[in-house]
Amino acid sequence: MSRNALSRHALTRMGIAAFALGFLAAFSAPALAAPSKHPPRAELNKGDYELGKEIYEEICFSCHGNKGNGKGPSFRSSRPRPQVFTSSYMKRMTDDYMFIIVKFGKINVLLDKTKGFKLKAATPTAMPAFGEVLEDEQIRKLIKWERGLTTGEKIKDEESAEIFKDACSQCHGLAGRGDGERPRGSQPLGKPFVSEIQPPPMDYTLKEQMARFDDEFLFTLIKYGRLEATTVKNFDYMKAYGHVLSDDEIWGVVRYVRETFINGKPRKK
Repeated sequence: MSRNALSRHALTRMGIAAFALGFLAAFSAPALAAPSKHPPRAELNKGDYELGKEIYEEICFSCHGNKGNGKGPSFRSSRPRPQVFTSSYMKRMTDDYMFIIVKFGKINVLLDKTKGFKLKAATPTAMPAFGEVLEDEQIRKLIKWERGLTTGEKIKDEESAEIFKDACSQCHGLAGRGDGERPRGSQPLGKPFVSEIQPPPMDYTLKEQMARFDDEFLFTLIKYGRLEATTVKNFDYMKAYGHVLSDDEIWGVVRYVRETFINGKPRKK
């Protein structure tokens, strides 16, 4: 590597570290300053299961599929692909978060446009933009390196590994399993936990989850952040259904999804 290249690399690392520290200070201080001893558990026992089943089979299945695998009849029409409810990733998501995004839509939750409704015992968090500290080629190399975590064929790329450690591991964890300090808080590493930031950071080792994201979406997400990727670059997000579903109906859907797909225990007729 040339002297100029080394200098650029050093500056990039300094910029990423400064950005990461600033991001953590701005968004994670409350959660880390007073970590919850008992983070919000997923099973809140709210909602009518049978009502939720009826609503799901009428509305939700078209994107998320009758099997909760994110492959309903219209799943190809959205980018990124619909959420996979049968994935272990969902065990880190709270029922309260699922309720509020169905009611108000994901982007409104991240923008705190929820008419006074607040996410309980967790912090709504949007993926930040890194375009000011990473060059386009660095982002593309980082995506390729991250794909290696999914396939199990790790790519030797020292620069991407350092970028991931400096900028991404606080949320996604050193091994890319979505178990960094911010979502985990005071909960022990390696044990099941409910993320203290919602949505939970992605676990790059989950193939069914990573298949939802093509490289163009991941590039836009890293460069511009989730908010601008949605509001300016027009990638999709969970829409609001509060205007067509009552709170009781939404809680029913949440309970149905939790029991049937996330816990894998559908009720017998």
